[in-house]
Amino acid sequence: MEQLPAEEEEVVPVHDRAHAHYGGVMYAIGFITCIIALLAPVLILLFPHSNILNPNLVFSAIFSGQSPAEIWLATGVDFRQGNLWRLMRENIFTPDGFAMFAIALGCGSAFLALCTAAWNYAKGKKWFFLGVVLFNQLLVALAMTGLINMAG
Repeated sequence: MEQLPAEEEEVVPVHDRAHAHYGGVMYAIGFITCIIALLAPVLILLFPHSNILNPNLVFSAIFSGQSPAEIWLATGVDFRQGNLWRLMRENIFTPDGFAMFAIALGCGSAFLALCTAAWNYAKGKKWFFLGVVLFNQLLVALAMTGLINMAG
């Protein structure tokens, strides 16, 4: 009787727990952010006079080809006094404040996910990777507060 060749076992790569936790947090926060980002424009367009940035003025300025500074001037909001975080905190209960919350949550998700990675690397005593994660967290935190501009 002829023997069939033995099937090769499938090799499944083993991932570090820190990677799995980071991915899980990013996925969960990303999903929540997407749901908020889907609802926010509907609220903005349903209640245009409840917004700090009237969408009619913003779209009019954008489609007429104005510069970013002119667009902010047309809205009547001085963006130079702070950043997105300040605007979001002061106007969280407006429809566009809700949209800004979605942006802030999406941007801040990396910081939260890096917390889980840092915890797992510290538990596993992987000090080099913990240092890399903490450095990345520092960069994200500084960018979130507006102290550094990673866009250039």
